[in-house]
Amino acid sequence: MSRRTGIVSLMLVGLLVGAVPAFAVAPPGEQLPDGDVRPVIRSVELLQPASHNVLLEADLLIEADDNDGIERYEYRWNGAAPTAIEAMPVEDPVVSYDAVLPDTRYGLQVRAVDVNGWESEWYPAWTGVTPSPPTIFVAGDSIASGYSRMWFTGDATCTDAAYSFGSTVRDAVAAELPVAWAPRYANVAFPGAGVGAVLNGGSDSCSATHGSQIEAIAQAAAPTTWNIVVMTAGINSTNWVDVVKDLTRDTAFSLKDSGDKEACEVAVTRRWNLDSRRSDITAGTAAIVDAIETRTNASVYWASYFAIDGSLLAPGWSPIGPECEDEMRYALGELHGAIQAGLDGEVTWVDLDAMHVPTQMWAGWPHPSVEGHREIGLTIAEAIVG
Repeated sequence: MSRRTGIVSLMLVGLLVGAVPAFAVAPPGEQLPDGDVRPVIRSVELLQPASHNVLLEADLLIEADDNDGIERYEYRWNGAAPTAIEAMPVEDPVVSYDAVLPDTRYGLQVRAVDVNGWESEWYPAWTGVTPSPPTIFVAGDSIASGYSRMWFTGDATCTDAAYSFGSTVRDAVAAELPVAWAPRYANVAFPGAGVGAVLNGGSDSCSATHGSQIEAIAQAAAPTTWNIVVMTAGINSTNWVDVVKDLTRDTAFSLKDSGDKEACEVAVTRRWNLDSRRSDITAGTAAIVDAIETRTNASVYWASYFAIDGSLLAPGWSPIGPECEDEMRYALGELHGAIQAGLDGEVTWVDLDAMHVPTQMWAGWPHPSVEGHREIGLTIAEAIVG
């Protein structure tokens, strides 16, 4: 072979080697004393908080290699100083923000640990500003809005965020989080709202007009942080309020428990229009959930209604006494079934129907009293923080 031919051949080999894509030439793993290879992280993506994430946690997407298999991932935050190293499972790794501050610039580093304990180099996974504190939205009807009324001749307070169980939810959840991450709280509920009014807006019993609760939530729910929606709605999509008014009149003129029980049975089975409204309630519930899931990253907690038999309208008088327990449980079961039929698997159902919630007396009956709102709020908060 001539010298010229040899040079040309070498040039062709060089061109072919240079044409191999850079991504196809992976750097060889580091050889370790026992013949093992150190794991290598290829990429990491930190995702924004999603509806399935618990508070202050977010998902990571990690690509990594190891010849024997990766046992776990580890991460640390870098601010003024690195935080403690935390472990993550290989399947569905998540990071927690509880060691850092909200709205503050940090870096995130991730490494892989293989089954033999060998660690990869720290990988610079993310640099940026941490999310703002979470927001808890309370929506729905008068149970959620903080409705209260003392005397039949006086005015009612239709919306009171501080009186509502929502304030207890906020405080109880905040007690489980670092102080800096205490959640914000917004109450968009109003009395009289059925599922249609939650979607489209309407008027309350104080003659105030309200817009769509869903629209208000969608406008305020920041996609970069955690959002929670607590909902109570459905009963005002029936004529239950009128049924209860008639029932209290009937029991007031009844002189024996058997008469009260009969009045309760008539009220539930003949006067209540749930059967004709059932499909609308289910469809409206499904539309509410779909709108929240489509327009926000919020987790939804739907609270049931509570039993009102045995609660006092005036000292010593319960218009729906314990003798009506079967009829009231039946009514709650039917209503809750219509609501739950519209919920998907992503919604957490908070069951209150076994609770005897303390109620306001006189004109505020059967809405929760201060203690009643506290009991409801603590139950919902427990569902949120586990």
